[in-house]
Amino acid sequence: MAVKKRKKRRFAIRFELGIGGFLGLGLVSFCIFLWMFLLGVWSGQTVLSPSTPGKGPEMLTRMATDLWQQGKSSIQGRAEVQPEEPLEETGSGSREAPAPNVAVADEQSEPSFFSLQVGSFRDNKRAQREVLGWKAKGQDAFFLPPEEGADAYRVFIGKFEKLAEANAVTVRLERDEDVRAYVTLLPAAKLSGLGAQQ
Repeated sequence: MAVKKRKKRRFAIRFELGIGGFLGLGLVSFCIFLWMFLLGVWSGQTVLSPSTPGKGPEMLTRMATDLWQQGKSSIQGRAEVQPEEPLEETGSGSREAPAPNVAVADEQSEPSFFSLQVGSFRDNKRAQREVLGWKAKGQDAFFLPPEEGADAYRVFIGKFEKLAEANAVTVRLERDEDVRAYVTLLPAAKLSGLGAQQ
């Protein structure tokens, strides 16, 4: 009688896990992934953030403010010194100068400032209470009525000429007052008649 030879398995691994072992394995995997996530966040904060002052966000803010001021001054310079435009021919053969575009020049040279929006409320009285609360803390606070198509009274703090100043106050408010502030560019014309509201 011939004996059948069994084939030997070269490499065989077999896992048997009960429900407790499966839950334990899941917990260990979760802890490892959480540790890797926290390590990644920490390394991203320390490695990618510059440690020397004057670099990073402050430098970008300063550059943006400088560009803003250059653009503002060049627009005002163009509005003041308008080059002479060629005369246009009319149907009768005579030449007329085109009408100056005064509205565009006025819009471009309209004074504006940066302010921090710290709240938005549907109720006028609630917006007034918020403004009074900020004024009690020593802030220059005001609110604007809803714009066309909106239904919220927006509460603002401060009037800043430079974006860097507004960003510095934003950081201080978020740290000290635990409030989310948004830097907004507002035209000075929006504040006309504001004293009657507040």
